[in-house]
Amino acid sequence: MAVDLQSPRRLTLGAVSVPLYRVWQVAAYLACWLEVRLFTDLRNYFGPMKSPVAFYLASVALCAFTLLYFLHRPTGAPTTAEPSGRRYDVVLTVLLLGGLAAASFQGPVIAATPIDINASDVIPILETYVSRFRAGETVYKYIYFSYPLFPNHLPMQWLPYVVAEHIGADYRWMGLMLLLVLGFGAYQWVLIRQHQSWGQLLLKSVLPAALLCWILYKDPSIYAHTIETTIIAYYCILAAGVLTRSVLWQAVGLTVCLTSRYSVVLWVPLYGLILWFSAGRSHAIKVALLTLLGVVVVYVWPFLSKDWTIFTHALREYRIATVGEWTREYHLFNGVGFAGILLRHSSGTIQEKIDLLQRLLLMCGGGVLLVSGALYWWLRHRIDYRLLSLISLKWYLATFYAFLQIPYTYLTSLVLFISLFLILVIGTRSVMEPAAVDHA
Repeated sequence: MAVDLQSPRRLTLGAVSVPLYRVWQVAAYLACWLEVRLFTDLRNYFGPMKSPVAFYLASVALCAFTLLYFLHRPTGAPTTAEPSGRRYDVVLTVLLLGGLAAASFQGPVIAATPIDINASDVIPILETYVSRFRAGETVYKYIYFSYPLFPNHLPMQWLPYVVAEHIGADYRWMGLMLLLVLGFGAYQWVLIRQHQSWGQLLLKSVLPAALLCWILYKDPSIYAHTIETTIIAYYCILAAGVLTRSVLWQAVGLTVCLTSRYSVVLWVPLYGLILWFSAGRSHAIKVALLTLLGVVVVYVWPFLSKDWTIFTHALREYRIATVGEWTREYHLFNGVGFAGILLRHSSGTIQEKIDLLQRLLLMCGGGVLLVSGALYWWLRHRIDYRLLSLISLKWYLATFYAFLQIPYTYLTSLVLFISLFLILVIGTRSVMEPAAVDHA
């Protein structure tokens, strides 16, 4: 592919002339900043009806400005230089210090919040899975607390905690460690392989820990009863894998996400097609086969094949839980999801309103994927397919969580950490050049 060294288009305002790509770069940074603010200190600032819309629009704006930045940025010859040892030292130091900072925020919360089924049944349910698994019992059968429920968590939500149970560690500490080591480690690995200034490297390296600490500072209890940090770690692995050309990394990212939560399942076919046309049929087939093997080994063979009804049982259980949460209404007006809007402004019974939200999720999520596919096909020769894949992933997840039936804030927080990967690639050169070769 020919390298475009032409001068970039400029925006002229009076005597000031600025390269247009710089305008989009600043706009993307501001959109990310606004998205974070609307989730933290400005959550519900515009009220429970307008705030979710503003939060979603900030997410979409970040995707749009990132795309515009790469459309207008002049390209140059990609670098193939290996990162220096000093850069490794910097990111490892930041990773360690960031982990200590996050632990200083989350540690007192964990200590002050005992695991109590009356406050939340998430961790007691996971403990039941783990104890059954360690005893060689059937994991996916009814659990009886003061009420019966059928397990609806996929294996990678609880399997890592077999280790936590074995060593006697609190599940929440284990989840935090997984996020810091796996999730943030994946982010830092991609970051260090970019060609950028020392200033950019330092600033971007602190972003994951800074975001986590800011979330914990503004909402200390957000992860007090859950292990959502583990799921965020998985999606960081996926986002990092999207930015590489590594078959193994991409397959691992897809596998851990698909076997922990259903969120990404609709996006996977689009990603497969992008790999097919841009990375090559052989690459796409290898990723698909390895991902399929991972899903079979982690979920289908040890669990689903023992009882093919557990999938439908889990969906039915989630449906029951959704009706209960819509009746209580507490989590529907927290400023990050559209469920409360439909509850207040659509007609019918609660179940009919939930069904409408599900249809809207499929329609809007499908629309995002169709538009993303069309943009990929139109721009595939101008922008690296990995960037287009990442933008589509971010846009899709923002849409999915906006239409989530129960918009828990800890679930939606995942969207913010995917935003960091868009900020990571803006202003860099080596990964996002169409002609670059990735040796990761």
